[in-house]
Order: sequence, then C-alpha cells, then structure tokens
Amino acid sequence: MTGVFDHVLSCFGPDRLMWGSDWPVLNLAGDYDQWLKAAQSLAAGLSEDERTALFSKTATTVYALDI
Repeated sequence: MTGVFDHVLSCFGPDRLMWGSDWPVLNLAGDYDQWLKAAQSLAAGLSEDERTALFSKTATTVYALDI
C-alpha cells in the first residue's frame, strides 16, 4: 500500500490530496480508528505542514470552510 500512497503523493503533492475514509464501508474490514492510524502511518515521513495539508488544510481550502 505504501507504493500507491507514495506514487499518488509524488504525482499530486499534499496540497492537492486530502485524506478521507469510506465510512461506513470501512467497517467491513476494520474500524475508523484503524484506518486513521494506517493513514497516519503512511504519512509519518511527511513534514508537519504536509501532514496538516493532507489531513485538514487541503479540504478546508477546497471546500472553502471557515473554521
């Protein structure tokens, strides 16, 4: 799975990616906490700014959220 993550990250960068789950479907193979931890593990090598973009900033920007 890291190969897919690394490839997508290299193609688009963290400012064009946003993490999301496929809840409730993900419950067929685990739970939300497991999926979030897996995503955080994949992103562990990114800088803090890149992780922030991936997990919140990109979505906030794309959806024009006023948080």
